[in-house]
Amino acid sequence: MIRWKFTFDKDEEQEWLNDWCRRGWAMTGFWLGKVSFVPCQPGEYIYQIDLLPGKGLWADDYESYVIFMHEMGVEVLQRWGRWVYLRKRAEDGPFEVYTDISSKLELYSRIRRMFLWVFCIVCLCSVSAWNLLVRFPEDIFSRGLAGLYIVMLSVMLRAVWQCSRKIRELKRQSE
Repeated sequence: MIRWKFTFDKDEEQEWLNDWCRRGWAMTGFWLGKVSFVPCQPGEYIYQIDLLPGKGLWADDYESYVIFMHEMGVEVLQRWGRWVYLRKRAEDGPFEVYTDISSKLELYSRIRRMFLWVFCIVCLCSVSAWNLLVRFPEDIFSRGLAGLYIVMLSVMLRAVWQCSRKIRELKRQSE
């Protein structure tokens, strides 16, 4: 079965995957919002999503991460850039990658930096669209392209805001 899921919220996507698993569908792959599922025993797996440390799209020491997760009984199911989809059999007990506030703060800070990085790249790429719009304001292509960039920038800003909100909540918990 294939489902489409476009979200820029790690927690929302993670809960969505776990909800599908509770209904008897295990994720097998992900690519640009297309999520593949196969039947499984309801609740057979627990899913977690991680953003690995690194620069841009490249993760630091991915091979060691996979070995470590394997030793912990965790399957690295899918990698998409620095995003990693993990799962563990529910019968093996609870599964949470980040259990303390400081590591969660670090994770959400990494996610926020990544979205800010993408926001800056989209800003740079959008300069030509704004130039076209100024030169040809009645052109449908110029309007469409500018609209697309506005949507992309809005989505990235929303993702940054959500991460900032989670960081504030975690900092309040640690006080």
